[in-house]
Amino acid sequence: MRQSRGTLFCDKRFSTFRRKQLEKMKDEISSLSSDELRKNSTDSLALIFAAKYTPSQIELEEPVKGDGGEVEKDVSDRQDIPTFGNGPTYVNYHRLEVKLPFNVDRELFLCQPGRHDYNPPVYDELNRGEVVYYIDYRTKNRDPGEIKEEIEGDLDRWLEKVEKYVGNLNNNIESMQEKFRSEARKSIERRRDEVNTKQQLMEELGVDTGGSDESGYVIPEKKREIQLPQSSDDSNESEVIPDQTFVETLEIIDDLGINIERSAERVRDLDEESLRDIFLAGINSHYAGIATGESFNRGGKTDILLRYDNKNLFVAECKFWKGQSQYHPYSDKRENRVT
Repeated sequence: MRQSRGTLFCDKRFSTFRRKQLEKMKDEISSLSSDELRKNSTDSLALIFAAKYTPSQIELEEPVKGDGGEVEKDVSDRQDIPTFGNGPTYVNYHRLEVKLPFNVDRELFLCQPGRHDYNPPVYDELNRGEVVYYIDYRTKNRDPGEIKEEIEGDLDRWLEKVEKYVGNLNNNIESMQEKFRSEARKSIERRRDEVNTKQQLMEELGVDTGGSDESGYVIPEKKREIQLPQSSDDSNESEVIPDQTFVETLEIIDDLGINIERSAERVRDLDEESLRDIFLAGINSHYAGIATGESFNRGGKTDILLRYDNKNLFVAECKFWKGQSQYHPYSDKRENRVT
């Protein structure tokens, strides 16, 4: 028999989740040591803390369908099925099990976005990395085409609801990421002022504090424009990223990588996707609107794809280092994705 279904996107408000995450972020920033502040720039730390305390954009994969076997269902409340007596009447149903994979913490699927209605999607199981939805159906005296149409209609309606709520939640997450980068910067600057005041006092007392210069990644005052050579209409030559831009992009990634290494304790629990978001935000701070995360290209999924005028200029794969031999397959796939 089916257990009672749950409802997605309604257990707690996203605004409450955001407020609690902001408090946690500010608390951790307030504990930054003078050594961490000296070795890392405010910009890099703001990116690190924002990525640590804000979720990544929710991405849904294609649903996976499977045979869920047969189940018994109480149909005593159904007018179209004959029942006998006053007690429950159980009838055998076939079950289609639909698994919808996703990329974020399952708790995010219980958060209510700012924009919502009073008919959120339901679920039968909410597991790590997937939400499961059951479609039960009968085959007795029914045409296969009719059953197929009924199942597809049920699934399409459910997917449409889930995608609608995910879209609304992603809008909230995007706003949260921007706000947290700004709030992190303010909190880091306040903490830096506190530490600098103490440092000045120590210097006046003759205590060596080791200096206070920032180093590493810094956000430019004005975002850069990529200038591409104009090719003629009849030319078969593809536009390519300028050498200077390519080198600058690598320098951004290298600077952020150094700062992340210096902040190892702060990023220890981050997954690949959250670390990717740090690099992605860093590139976006230099080149407006041309870097996207987890973009699809040539049938492959890339971690960072730099695009301009619908052309791929820079493709990067973000992976945890597990030895050189583990990355030959990724190198081959990456070469196949570059256009």
